[in-house]
Amino acid sequence: MKAKISFISKSVLVALFLMLGYANNASAQEEREFRTLFDQLGPIKVSGFGAPIIEFSSAQNEFAVFNGGGGAVLINQFFIGGYGMGLSTNHYRKINVYQETTGNYYNYGNDRINFGHGGFWLGGIFHPADAIHLAASTKLGWGGISLYEQNQSWELRKYEIIDNVFVVQPQIEVEMNITRWFKLNVGVGYRLVTGIDKTYQVYNDDLVPIGEEPYFGKSDYNGFSGTVSFLFGGFN
Repeated sequence: MKAKISFISKSVLVALFLMLGYANNASAQEEREFRTLFDQLGPIKVSGFGAPIIEFSSAQNEFAVFNGGGGAVLINQFFIGGYGMGLSTNHYRKINVYQETTGNYYNYGNDRINFGHGGFWLGGIFHPADAIHLAASTKLGWGGISLYEQNQSWELRKYEIIDNVFVVQPQIEVEMNITRWFKLNVGVGYRLVTGIDKTYQVYNDDLVPIGEEPYFGKSDYNGFSGTVSFLFGGFN
């Protein structure tokens, strides 16, 4: 009987040791495996860059060049910042608009088109440590298309017509690491311009109103674009 009790006691002790060992092992395993969403990001690196930008696209259904620039804060491989772009080439809108106040037609054919926009610049970089790698970005901005007397100096410039617009311009890019602080970026994208709605009244030969026409065509500023950007700064 005593042998039987001793055997049971030893069995209980062994079972207790096994349970304690399993509990300690499970506790250690839980500590090793417990993770949060932020743990997956790894160390967060913050830097930034600035970039002059040259864009080749269209305006008034003609080949056009835009110049501008932007800057952004770079968090790991993602960035957020701002930009501004303006039309550099000369483009004209050849329309005659009847002015009721003067009783005469005004010819806008000599007035130059101005198109500028600016806003947010968002994007991401794929495998930035590679000498040549891919990136993607989107510009979301506000601006205007206008007509102005091109013979006037900048400080005396008079804008005849202004049409406020919103611009969305996504693109894909190829980046080349020239140095640790300088990258060359070449991109291809599409510019979508919305909000073009300013119109003028059209009259017949008897000066009777017969309808309205837009100052700027809604599709004359949408289209594919190509950019060359020179990025200077820190790149993690």
